[in-house]
Amino acid sequence: MDLPQITQLFRWRHPLAGEAHALLRAAYDPATGQAVAVVSELADNPDDRGITYDFSCVAEAALPLLRAKLSPHLGSVLWIAHFGDFSYHYVPGPETFTAISLDVTGTGYADDYEGDRELTADEVTRLLGGHPLTPVPEVLAGLGPLT
Repeated sequence: MDLPQITQLFRWRHPLAGEAHALLRAAYDPATGQAVAVVSELADNPDDRGITYDFSCVAEAALPLLRAKLSPHLGSVLWIAHFGDFSYHYVPGPETFTAISLDVTGTGYADDYEGDRELTADEVTRLLGGHPLTPVPEVLAGLGPLT
């Protein structure tokens, strides 16, 4: 199934260290109103500004992009943190995917910290409508610089 998708670099304010950035890839299913958003940690993001410190800040910065580029009627989002060789200069390893459990509050998101769960690459592919993720280095090579 071909779902509406986006791929882009985006910025957010890390609560402790200032400006940060990541790669956002998402698909939206109009039939359910749900989006699946994969946020990839990038090696050129400063080490003290990682996406998992306070994922609610990442999600709050990415949500307007999802609504603008996928649907203003977005009902819910499954947030996935993505790590791999592209994430760190000093920690090579296999790709990992973690579904991040966020609570929706009256003012945005709050980290749950207890409901996170690991996903396989095959599960992520199914969640994205059957399309596997293109490797991060290939995606970055095709994108313009972060502005």
